[in-house]
Amino acid sequence: MFLRKQLKIYYNIYLSGLFLVVFGIVIVLSSSAGYAITENQNPFIYLFKHILGLFLAGIFLIFFERLGIEKFKKLITPLFILSIILLIIPVVTGNLRWIRIGILSFQPSELIKLTFLLYLSNYLTAIKKKGKINNIKSLILPSISLLIITILLQLQKDLGTFLIILFLFFLLLYIAGFPRKYLLSMVSAGVVLFSILIFIFPYRIERIKIFVNSILNPEKVYTSKGYYQIKQSKIALGSGGIFGEGVGIGKGKLRFLPEAHTDYVFAVIGEEMGFIGCMVVVFLFGLLIFSSLELAIRLKDIFEKFIVLGISSLIGSQFLMHVYVVLNLIPSKGTTLPFFSAGTSSLFVNLIALGILLHIAKRRCADIFEEEI
Repeated sequence: MFLRKQLKIYYNIYLSGLFLVVFGIVIVLSSSAGYAITENQNPFIYLFKHILGLFLAGIFLIFFERLGIEKFKKLITPLFILSIILLIIPVVTGNLRWIRIGILSFQPSELIKLTFLLYLSNYLTAIKKKGKINNIKSLILPSISLLIITILLQLQKDLGTFLIILFLFFLLLYIAGFPRKYLLSMVSAGVVLFSILIFIFPYRIERIKIFVNSILNPEKVYTSKGYYQIKQSKIALGSGGIFGEGVGIGKGKLRFLPEAHTDYVFAVIGEEMGFIGCMVVVFLFGLLIFSSLELAIRLKDIFEKFIVLGISSLIGSQFLMHVYVVLNLIPSKGTTLPFFSAGTSSLFVNLIALGILLHIAKRRCADIFEEEI
């Protein structure tokens, strides 16, 4: 009975992930083709890059599967250091957030989300096993790592990635069992840091003003770019109705809706597949995330528990932040929708995260099977 329950969790993660990936390929083609044409590019260029991310992630996951999670743990710290080095490159080259090689580009901030999560999980596992979870000195190293990442991200003017990483940082500290007084101090410091990062960049204050004005005066038409995005997002979602206008038929992506293939792709889903399509996407993400959380509850290995909770929270936080922006529930901030937004970097990292989830779920099923035999 217990094995059957565990297999159900595994297949829930597997099937929801599979449908999200396949569904995402269709939406990437639909949302990006027109955009590529207006840039005088091949209409399939973004689809090509998306599939390239799928291919590269597949190669990595084959390597990961053969290596095994125990040996992979030894590579986590070097991978984390490498991702920090990669995060420095755009700052040095002046490309803001991108490493560009010919027509290909890579966004290191996408990678740092996952490697920091893996690094912090590995570190906290070691701390718990050594019985140092009540020692405040144990917070020094991860806090320094977070500060370094924050500085590099702000040099790239990336607040969204910082918020996701900060959320994961506090979540894992809480799960690890650090004393409440330490957690409250860290959260207070995080709030102060977040406030500073808002006020030292005037455009962020302007975005908050635009958001507040759009709530207080929803019928008033503002000329600012920020309000234009909000307006077009609502138009795209509203025009889809219950069943949508049909895949590929939506008009919002034809330069009316800014960054329709990345930051506002959920609005394209709403326009072309309607309320039903949006609910299918919400259901698939919900099934993936809550099945992963159920898996984490059943795991005995501390490291695997951290990883599964962290990855499900990473995917969930990105999903919620993207949808909240599209629905104008939070100020405008460029955040990709996992598996759906065009881009090699985002798909590559999220597929690796999904693959690690599946590996742990499958391994857990195998362990239970051996115990029952």
